[in-house]
Amino acid sequence: MAEYRAQAALREAGALLKERRQAADLSLRALAKAAEISSHSRVDDAENGRKRLADPEYQRIMDVLDLGHEEREQIMTMIRSTEGPGQLTIGPPGIGAPLAALIDHERVAVRITNVALGLIPGLLQTSDYARAILGEDSEPRVTLRSGRRDVLTRTRNPVEYYAVIDSEVLVRPVGAPDVMLDQLRYLQRMAERPNVTIQLVDSTRPGYNPLLAGSFGLLEFAKASPIVHLEHLRASVSIWDEADVQAFVEAAEYLRREVAMSPDDSVRLIAGIADGKETR
Repeated sequence: MAEYRAQAALREAGALLKERRQAADLSLRALAKAAEISSHSRVDDAENGRKRLADPEYQRIMDVLDLGHEEREQIMTMIRSTEGPGQLTIGPPGIGAPLAALIDHERVAVRITNVALGLIPGLLQTSDYARAILGEDSEPRVTLRSGRRDVLTRTRNPVEYYAVIDSEVLVRPVGAPDVMLDQLRYLQRMAERPNVTIQLVDSTRPGYNPLLAGSFGLLEFAKASPIVHLEHLRASVSIWDEADVQAFVEAAEYLRREVAMSPDDSVRLIAGIADGKETR
């Protein structure tokens, strides 16, 4: 499971080094030999974020690749961000390593797509909606989930976000009426953001579509390969295999382009349901 525990920043730094190595037309073995790294497999591990090399080893690799000062600083900043007390490995009390790793990847991702069958995606949940799901003694997890929304609203480089949501989710009374109304209004406000796109899938739409297979999250990065995150009642897993991930990429694109309502129609439906709740 070493690959699962890979830090997002290490994967990004490694992907950048791999890109530069390939541009220089060097094999893993040739780079390892020139940079005096004991094995080409260690270079491969570094490029894929599985292991962190020593700083001098990274410096020798960058010497061989003839990287400039600015790019060196960028790479080493990403690598060093995984060190020390700020490293996110096990998370707050009650938060396991899988969720901590997901949060780490969300912070680095440039695009996130959530396909949601049963509930509003976590990144779009209000605190009260999350509290209704997580139950009693859930305040640390509610606070954590609320903090995850920062990737959508931060001033600098907010993530490009797509949500494909089954329309039945909007009328499923997970929380009290006021909780559900606030959640719907929050979706409306978030949909106004230029980096957020919300599309609904009509739950009465005939025939099969990939949404019916279950919820998933697709995280894409500037350099590193995309990953897929799956969650169940008390378990979660990240999928890294390129062929498997590609199947989810294609499913997400198909849902957005061929199955889901347009963003404008989706927002109008959300508003209509919310307006109906207000008049009751």
